[in-house]
Amino acid sequence: MGNSAPSFLFSYKLNFTRETPNDFYLSGERVQGIVQITTNYNDNDLTHKYGPLYVELIGELHDFKTNTHQHYTKGVHVFFRRRAQVIKLPNDNQKLEINRLQSYRWAFDGSLDSFLPSSLPPDDECDPCICYYALVHLRHADYTDFARKFSFLVFTRTPKPVVTRQLLQNNIIDTSVQHKGVKLYGALSNNGLVVPGQTLSLQIEINNPMKVTIKLIRATLKQYRIITDQETDFIIFSFILPGFKSKGFNSEYRQSTYELPIPMEKCRLMAPTSSYKSVRYELHIQCHLYCSFNNHFTLTLPIICTTDHQQPLKIMDELKSVPEILRRLSNKKEEKSPPSYEDFMASEILPKYEDIIH
Repeated sequence: MGNSAPSFLFSYKLNFTRETPNDFYLSGERVQGIVQITTNYNDNDLTHKYGPLYVELIGELHDFKTNTHQHYTKGVHVFFRRRAQVIKLPNDNQKLEINRLQSYRWAFDGSLDSFLPSSLPPDDECDPCICYYALVHLRHADYTDFARKFSFLVFTRTPKPVVTRQLLQNNIIDTSVQHKGVKLYGALSNNGLVVPGQTLSLQIEINNPMKVTIKLIRATLKQYRIITDQETDFIIFSFILPGFKSKGFNSEYRQSTYELPIPMEKCRLMAPTSSYKSVRYELHIQCHLYCSFNNHFTLTLPIICTTDHQQPLKIMDELKSVPEILRRLSNKKEEKSPPSYEDFMASEILPKYEDIIH
């Protein structure tokens, strides 16, 4: 709750139809929710003094730079801005007698463009990022805004694949690499498809005819993104694969299958694989040997991240009383199967940011 004057009490609250922090909207969908303002103004004074409530859906690109003294922003580009429809809801007449407060509520409804880039939160405070938020504000007579920002996630729609889901599940992504007489083979089922909150099945084969001692094998899932002019990367997870004794492994052959968990808490960072503001993933299998130099090598497998973990849309009771919003919420679209890696690489490039913001 913020205080702008000793006698003035004012607070905002907003609930989206998509719950945070792990839920998200797809580009092209509608964003709805309920805004609640609690104040010591009565309804007539609130409307007379501030006028109607506004809600805008905004998408921004933040390009952070740094010098030796402090962090600063090179620029904040607003590439998407849309006014939402706002409908006043009946007052709940729930007064807090001690503070003489009153709550007022509005439903809002706005649409997202079909070709929006995914939310890409920063892994570090200085990383460039893409963020979306609902800006809720009342405008004072002197043009001073009482405004709040409420963040939400947007993920890019993926292109419709040529192959069926059944064929996708029967395909594997595999590759091999050889170093100092050790051949490492890796394969991913389901065409390398990953869904946050589920597992990724990894098969490894080691051919080691010279019986070189292998110290450990580490699996690392990395995301690579191009937001501005440079590619940045960060680690989704990284851990040592189990099954290697403290003294290492030096047998001639080994075959193992691992179920790698994809942490649901990483969902906010795991935008779907897309050629639009390039987002891609790689699984690195790094093999460490007991030797004095050139003691490790890496096998790399491409990964596809999808949006199959989207939750069913939650329709709030308050929205069910608003016919025009309920009608839009009730229009269900056909589910799309996840794309293959080849579909992504060959898919049509979507519009560039420069085409949108200029």
